[in-house]
Amino acid sequence: MVFQWFHSTAYMMDDEVGSLVEKLKPQFVTKWLKTVCDVRFDVMVMCLLPKPMEFARVGGYWDKSCSTVTQLKEGLNRILCLIPYNVISQSVWECIMPEWLEAIRTEVPDNQLKEFREVLRWVSSLM
Repeated sequence: MVFQWFHSTAYMMDDEVGSLVEKLKPQFVTKWLKTVCDVRFDVMVMCLLPKPMEFARVGGYWDKSCSTVTQLKEGLNRILCLIPYNVISQSVWECIMPEWLEAIRTEVPDNQLKEFREVLRWVSSLM
């Protein structure tokens, strides 16, 4: 749910509340997430996979009925919202990205791949 919170707050208005939330992220939340990653790397990775275990399917697109393509797009966007805060370490990235690319390759119809083009271009520049 914390990952979903990062995604939801990424699009907040740049006002007093948005500014306060943005200060909370690096001050408290990212430190906690990095500790979680150090202590339970496996759980962190599991929660960031395109098809996580049932316990990790909380909030956002998991709470509504939507297509697999929508789930994949929303999940990738959620990961991209974590990157500016250095929540995704290189070792986490190396574990999750092959799964994401395979899910896109096998589950996104050819006529919908263009919806992933920009994100994939950005992802490939990071690899």
